[in-house]
Amino acid sequence: MTKTTALFINNHPYSHFNRGGTYILPTSEIGIHMVARTQVDGGVRGFTDHPIDHVALCEANDEDRWREICEWTLRNHSISRVIAVHERAVLLAAEMRSKFGLAGMDYETATRFRDKVRMKEAVRSAGAAAVPDFAALDTVEDLEKVDWSTGRKVIKSRWGLAAKDLYMVESLEEARRTVGGLDLSGSHYEVEEFVKGQIYHCDSVVRDGRLVFRSVGKYLADPASYAPGSFFGTVLIGEGELHKRITELNAEVLAALGLKDGTTHLELFHTEADELVFCEVAGRPPGGIIPPVIQAQYGFNIVETQIRIDAGLDISLGSAPEPVAGGGTSGFIAFYPGGDDARGIDADRLAALGVVEHLTHRGAGNGRGGVRHSTDFLDSYVVRAPDDETLLHRIACIEDEYRR
Repeated sequence: MTKTTALFINNHPYSHFNRGGTYILPTSEIGIHMVARTQVDGGVRGFTDHPIDHVALCEANDEDRWREICEWTLRNHSISRVIAVHERAVLLAAEMRSKFGLAGMDYETATRFRDKVRMKEAVRSAGAAAVPDFAALDTVEDLEKVDWSTGRKVIKSRWGLAAKDLYMVESLEEARRTVGGLDLSGSHYEVEEFVKGQIYHCDSVVRDGRLVFRSVGKYLADPASYAPGSFFGTVLIGEGELHKRITELNAEVLAALGLKDGTTHLELFHTEADELVFCEVAGRPPGGIIPPVIQAQYGFNIVETQIRIDAGLDISLGSAPEPVAGGGTSGFIAFYPGGDDARGIDADRLAALGVVEHLTHRGAGNGRGGVRHSTDFLDSYVVRAPDDETLLHRIACIEDEYRR
């Protein structure tokens, strides 16, 4: 039997796929041709521990070169699958599948999961969820397509990730000044109503159009509020009325966007009026420290799951694919670089604080005292607890001890 061969478009450091001594690329089951970031971008860090035969490197931001290498590889090798788990690789992978007639998420579907205007148009048209008032922002005149009498708006990239290229504006006049400094060519921006509320996320696995796993979490801070010396995190929420409502909204949104197979990361607002309002959804695994939290709680690696789905391989969802009474709960707290407080926790204190994994992130920050994006963490701590109250207490203790 001929072994499947896949093109892996990888925008993560290679070490991302070796977690806790477990290497999650299925090299014993398939052949892999990898296109990755250059070493200066951390692209092949850890490669010597688990080398593969076919690797091409290019600069992280040279999209034309990425496309050129991918097309050459697909034309010159017998490849039947394309793998992508990073947001910046998902659309290119889908483009290659559509162009070469390969299985997996096609370009049209991937665009609905990446372009925030197309995404919200599809969700609104299907009546899948409440959607904030929004408009494509291709000219200054487009700012007048939203109702400014309702107050604050958000200007953000239609294609962005990790809360980058996002601007809060209080008035039409301020919006015009902000837009004056942006390049509006190429349909890169949108303007939408600011929604005040607690932000939740729902992470899923879909097989043959059916949801086979979903997990709901609550962010401890707004992802857009990252700043030097601040913190971020999430706590999982178990079964209950809100969990049910969020997972039902998640199912409606994914159906509206037409996902057949893959993993997803949806964000939404829970307002003071008890309304759930759609924010956005990605057709790939959650980023940052959410995958380690899911693994701590449910026993499987959701990034590995996406890789195996893309590769056409069987998946396993661990020992507890749904929240169970008495099963405890999990979350994480992470700290951005910068700030004047003391930083760190003694290793011999971690077990008492419920920490099951501490990650120190090389290269955090922009080198000038700033934070680049919402997952640009210096230190992160995955935490387990028997119940929600204990989890929040342990996270508060970690924050206190980290800053001493």
